[in-house]
Amino acid sequence: METYYIELFDGKKRVSKEKLRVEDYDEVLKRVAELMDTPYRIEIFDAAAYRNRHKDDLVL
Repeated sequence: METYYIELFDGKKRVSKEKLRVEDYDEVLKRVAELMDTPYRIEIFDAAAYRNRHKDDLVL
């Protein structure tokens, strides 16, 4: 079973976040299709990518 995160953004502000545990990526796409009527930008991450999504933004 895989974990995916779906986030909705209004400009730069996150307005919603969902965590999905699914067997098949098609289930994630079905949920995104349900969200397509919203005016928000949609981002999808698998669990590993979600943990590292801001890694490039870190300033050392």
